Amino acid sequence: MPCRLRFLTLVFLWPSLWASALLGPATARAAPPTLSETLARLDALHARRDEPAALAEAPRLADAALGLAPADYGTLWRGARALFDESDAANLSDDERARLGQKGYDLAERAMAANPNDAAAPYWAALCIGRYAEKMGVLSAIAKGIEGKFKRPLERATALDVSYDHGNVPVVWAAYYLELPWPKRDRDKAAEQLRRALAINPANLRARLYQARIAGDEDHPDVARALLAAIAAAPVGRYDAPEERAVKKEAAAMAAKPR
Repeated sequence: MPCRLRFLTLVFLWPSLWASALLGPATARAAPPTLSETLARLDALHARRDEPAALAEAPRLADAALGLAPADYGTLWRGARALFDESDAANLSDDERARLGQKGYDLAERAMAANPNDAAAPYWAALCIGRYAEKMGVLSAIAKGIEGKFKRPLERATALDVSYDHGNVPVVWAAYYLELPWPKRDRDKAAEQLRRALAINPANLRARLYQARIAGDEDHPDVARALLAAIAAAPVGRYDAPEERAVKKEAAAMAAKPR
């Protein structure tokens, strides 16, 4: 190498070499999180989904995971779950909720195709298509065949693991029987499903809330008030803190309504 070129090389390279020596390996670029680390992070965010920061981060993280592993079962159903959680935000329009529900259902369907033998995918498929159907109303949803898209995955989740999501599979069935229009509405079947849910998870507050609703509808106000009072007194954090806090708010609103 000519002397001039050697001199220029040293001039331009020496500062970076000196900086590397001073800074050492600790400042090397951090490795991106692995897929398993990303999925664990999504689970942690779901456990804090009533915090605005967690609710905002989860869809972005789910999109990143799907970009890396678009056919991975755990990534797909968690993506559906993140969209369902996002659709629960208070400031969304009905159109936006429906859009998120449909998008979540599509991911859950892909998850069911990837692994038909796990309850997570059909469970979130049922919840997401139920969220999509809310905008059109129960009668329109039934007329357009949405009921089957809701019931089939929920039946599959029930068969695979009825205890999934803290015993909420029977609670979803109870909600279905309570929301059906007359004469298909069936409070007896709803009550049976709620007893099943509470046998799985005695702390399940939403099961108690629906029991209070049935008691009120059947003109048993004392029973309803006792159930709502029990929900108000229940400690938070026994199984799913965001869900427990949400049910407490709904129970307080129900208790405040004149009978």
